[in-house]
Amino acid sequence: MSRRYTLGIIDIGSNSIRLVIYEVESGGGYRIIYENKYSARLSREVGSDGRIPRSSLEAAIEVLRQFRTICEQFHATHIRAAATAAIRNAANAGEIIRWLERETGLTIERVSGEQEAYYGFLGVLQSMSIQDGMIVDIGGGSTELTLFRDRQLLHSISIPLGAVNAYTRFASGEQWNDGEIEALREEIREQLRQLDWADSNPGLPMIGLGGTIRTIAKMHQRKTKYSLPVVHHYEMGGETVDEMARVLPYETTAYRKKVPGLSKDRADLIVPGMLILQTVYDYVEADRYIVSSAGLRDGLFRDWFAPQEPVVSDALRTSVRNLLRFGPPVSEASLHAVYEDMVTMYHALVQADPCEQDRAVMYTAAMLSESGTMINYYKSSQHAVYRIMYGGIYGLTHREAVLSAITADYHPKKRTPQLLEQHADILDASDTGRVHRLGSLLALAKAIRSTPVVQKIHATAKNGSLHVQMHCTAEPLVQNRRMEESAKELEDAWNIKLTWSEHPAASTK
Repeated sequence: MSRRYTLGIIDIGSNSIRLVIYEVESGGGYRIIYENKYSARLSREVGSDGRIPRSSLEAAIEVLRQFRTICEQFHATHIRAAATAAIRNAANAGEIIRWLERETGLTIERVSGEQEAYYGFLGVLQSMSIQDGMIVDIGGGSTELTLFRDRQLLHSISIPLGAVNAYTRFASGEQWNDGEIEALREEIREQLRQLDWADSNPGLPMIGLGGTIRTIAKMHQRKTKYSLPVVHHYEMGGETVDEMARVLPYETTAYRKKVPGLSKDRADLIVPGMLILQTVYDYVEADRYIVSSAGLRDGLFRDWFAPQEPVVSDALRTSVRNLLRFGPPVSEASLHAVYEDMVTMYHALVQADPCEQDRAVMYTAAMLSESGTMINYYKSSQHAVYRIMYGGIYGLTHREAVLSAITADYHPKKRTPQLLEQHADILDASDTGRVHRLGSLLALAKAIRSTPVVQKIHATAKNGSLHVQMHCTAEPLVQNRRMEESAKELEDAWNIKLTWSEHPAASTK
């Protein structure tokens, strides 16, 4: 029987103090079971002498005490607390950390700008399958920029300017003027000009971390009535931020508080954060924005959890395996056999390996189509739709998540057309046919693996027919019945005739 324990991560940021608690399974799985935050805005507490006085830390100390108590209530075996820009850049940083440690009983790490960029990089690669990109992490007191290619970190820099201290330095009131806007932008450009790599990698996606880009994503989704209100891996073109930046700086805080998707506690900071984001995007000539909800805290966890392999090599498979470890008892090997059978039949039908997107959709659908069992066994695949689209599965774009969910719950007469219509804003015109092809393959593969008597299959396609050879250890009675039920759907989707035969497993030796 596996053993489980909990770990608390506390991020003492320049704008907010955040707590996240992970449940860790001894076999290698992990999941978030609790989150909380408090907007401390420590960057605003820095005096003219560069110090943060002890009197300005009362609220932070009390919040840290409460967060430690929460960790103890969850029986955390370890608490990792990390302080970023506001504290590390203070003239009395060492003194601040000693005050906090003495008053809270926590051990607090002073995270350098380079380390902060690295932990953000680990968080992004844990949650996305992207190979190349530029990461921008806008905090309250600093902005980290990281370049990676082939999932390897190449360069990073920490700029001591974030949403909170930029507001303090450049804004004279709640409404910005052109001079203030240009002064902030020029400060960012000047920092970037000192780097020989920032503008030498055009055309990469810019992956944004932090509250600024998450807020922009929520605003854009509300405006466009986006059908999947999930911010992680949400993509936007440069014009989205450009349009907002032409309006929001000149409006009052009261106006911004009424903008759908913009939380009231970020109505003032959205402007400097947005201007920093836009300026970096233009300077590096990025091709689109991608939002990451994973960042520093996820990287701190990954660094602690897997120090020998901190960079996740396959975000999707790692994420799916985590979900399976905390789900209903299932055989991962049997689920993977369904996926492999889908690939085998796909290759026979198409005469080529699945493209990267189809492979991700087939894998996700095969591994998670029964993941809703814990909610309702008889409607498992319907509940799997929600788990796939909203359950925080990493490594999928929004389009891939929707395709995987519809494929997992394939019912071509009713639910499938309804889901396709509901998410037409995310899908391409070609995806209707794709869902029917992949969904029918999943149904057939699940029929083949409905009992463990099938050891392996071979598939051949010619003259408008797909023939499946099942190599069996016993007579596949259940398989024959279920394959008859799923045959028509496959034949309609692929415009072929399905036949099958059984052979003794021993004959394959």
